[in-house]
Amino acid sequence: MNRGQAVALTIAAAFVMAGSCDAGWREFWERSKIDYARNKCWPEPFLTNDRMATRNYLSQMTANGIRLQNTLGDHHFNSETNEITRGGEMKIRQILEGLPDRRAVFVKTSLTQEATQTRMASVYAAVARMLGPNAHPEIYESGAEPYGRPADFIDDIYRAERGSIPAPRLPAAQSSTQ
Repeated sequence: MNRGQAVALTIAAAFVMAGSCDAGWREFWERSKIDYARNKCWPEPFLTNDRMATRNYLSQMTANGIRLQNTLGDHHFNSETNEITRGGEMKIRQILEGLPDRRAVFVKTSLTQEATQTRMASVYAAVARMLGPNAHPEIYESGAEPYGRPADFIDDIYRAERGSIPAPRLPAAQSSTQ
C-alpha cells in the first residue's frame, strides 16, 4: 500500500469513527434548544401547577369543613337507644336544604359497631320520612366529632343568663334644697 492509500484509509477510518462516537453532541444541542424555549417562557409553565396546588389545598379544606358541618354528633342521638333526636332531624333537614353538591350526611361513629349501625338505620329512616322511600341520599360514617353543644345545654345557659338580669328600676329622686 502506498502512502496516499494509507492516508485515504486513515481519513476514512476517522470519519467512520467520528460518526459512531459523537459524544452525545446531537442530544446536547436538542436539549439546549428545549431549555432555551423553556427559559424563554418562564414562569408561565410553573404558575399553572402552583395555582392548581393552591386550589387543591383550598378545595380540600372546604370539603373538610362541609363534612364537619354535615356531621351528626353524639348529641344528635339518644344516648340510650342511639335513635335520632328532634334536633338531629332538624339538622338533617338543614343539610338536605343545602346546595346539591353539599347534601351528604355524615354520622359520627359510636363506641360499638352495633350502636353505629343503629344510628345509621335511624338516619336512613329519618331521611326516608323527609324525602320519601325512593330517595337515595348520601349517608356516610365519620370519625370526626362536629363542633357544637346539645341544644338543652345552650337553653340552660340562656335561661340562667335571663334569670340573672336585675329588674329594671328608676334611680331614686333627688330633692333640691335651696
